[in-house]
Amino acid sequence: MGFGHRNCAVFGCHNSGKRLDKWSREMCEVHNSFRGKTPCVCEPPFKLFPFPTIKKNSDARKRWIKLLKRQDLRGKPWEPKPSSRVCSAHFVSGKPTDENPDPVLKLGYQSTVSSLRRRKLPTERTPPLPLKRSRKSETHETVTDTDFANPSTSRVGGHEFPSTATNHKKSVDDTSIGSESMGDFGPNTNDNKQSNKSHIFSDHGYCYGWQDMAKPDFCFKENCLKEKHAKAEELRKLRDYINELEQKLEQCRWKIKANENKGLRYTDLRKDATVRQLTSIPTRGGFDKLFCLVNKNVKKVNFWVGPTRSVKKGRNFKRTPKKFGPQRVLSKKDEFLLTLMKLRLGSTSADLAQRFGIGTTTVSNVFTTWIKILSKELGFLVYNPSKDVVKKTLPAKFKKPGYSNVRHIIDCTEIFIETPSNPTVRAATWSDYKHHNTAKVLVSITPNGAFNFVSKAWGGRTSDVNVTRESSFYDMCEPYDEVMADRGFTIAEDLVLQTTHPSWKTWERTILKSRSQQDQENCKSENLCRTSNQALEDLSTYQE
Repeated sequence: MGFGHRNCAVFGCHNSGKRLDKWSREMCEVHNSFRGKTPCVCEPPFKLFPFPTIKKNSDARKRWIKLLKRQDLRGKPWEPKPSSRVCSAHFVSGKPTDENPDPVLKLGYQSTVSSLRRRKLPTERTPPLPLKRSRKSETHETVTDTDFANPSTSRVGGHEFPSTATNHKKSVDDTSIGSESMGDFGPNTNDNKQSNKSHIFSDHGYCYGWQDMAKPDFCFKENCLKEKHAKAEELRKLRDYINELEQKLEQCRWKIKANENKGLRYTDLRKDATVRQLTSIPTRGGFDKLFCLVNKNVKKVNFWVGPTRSVKKGRNFKRTPKKFGPQRVLSKKDEFLLTLMKLRLGSTSADLAQRFGIGTTTVSNVFTTWIKILSKELGFLVYNPSKDVVKKTLPAKFKKPGYSNVRHIIDCTEIFIETPSNPTVRAATWSDYKHHNTAKVLVSITPNGAFNFVSKAWGGRTSDVNVTRESSFYDMCEPYDEVMADRGFTIAEDLVLQTTHPSWKTWERTILKSRSQQDQENCKSENLCRTSNQALEDLSTYQE
């Protein structure tokens, strides 16, 4: 496999690529082939996952390094090498997932000391043969016959406790050696007896794992030692359980911290009234259906990050259908909600950033991206119906003589925008009529109030006539169509000039009706004009 140089970076974990290589060279008893090769489909004992890169996901990389709690030789935070990995044993799901992206299990925070193997209980043995002693050693003999009467027990401080044959033999050797070396100095009998049994005292403390055997109230009975050993095992298990709970608590704290900083989300909108107030969509179910309609192409979107970086070539989505780049803070539905809220409420980017817990740049990028998506996916809703359809749906007020052929009612509407930083753009978007920087759009509606044409946006300084001429509105008009417009639209000559083209000879019969002309006719015409412009007023006061 070629993973021998890759090792798990968790302290105390010995999973590495060498183990995977060794596992792959073994024969599979089930499939009768080498492991990991066809036809063997057995899963490896573990998998090695690389650290997130700085370019793709620097935040996740910092979290992994922080969770490992490692330092280099200089005491500085440890940095992973190209061969550093984290094995699947440290992930809750066995691998990094959206719900559990970070390693949280068995991270080696506490160094584990291998438990000492317990010695076997001593057995009674026959006493050793008496040793030959010199006359000098016999005069200084300190070991009495009662000490060897029961070789399986020893007495320290008035208590009896088990002793091994090895210790017994060693005590005899030490006694003889001490006697011969001291000679005529005349050692104290009590001191010599205490020194001879000090090693037995240490052996039993090592055997049972106790360091407080020197205390006067310590019990040397075998039942007491077993009981204390059982309590020590129970205490060790409780400490392991506490460590496991601390890891789970740390993981819950991460999730709570993420939920506290998330801000407004679509899941928080549980009532239809709230959805209608923020997005003007009547119900929550209607919001879901509209989102499903535009969601089919969201995965193929290159999110807007500026005019120079958004035109770069994307990846092959057939092989990698997921969105590239770092994981986004907002879900698709949350981004869709943000876009509709900005359209409905007219909120600033700073306001939406505070509500959703993101940056103003992210709000701008998300809004620009989704506006392009909505324009492409919902553009079919703005279409020009045929003459027959207009005739059938003509309101009763338009069936009067002189208005039965009205097919287009045009007007220019201005939308407030933020003040541009570029002086040239600021001057081009300034509107003397609104006393604000605006974007001007030419719209056309049918007599029943449905939009059938929307032009591209222009600066608020551009005149209505210029916007009409530069747009493709004239190409949409057909012979014998009547256009109703405000007095500011002096386009009657433009419509007549279209008759110079052979296919536009019948444009001579095109009629332009301004409000001033209709006001002079009668009050009914004035009411008719007001009814027709109701859709434009709804568009202008949408956020109110």
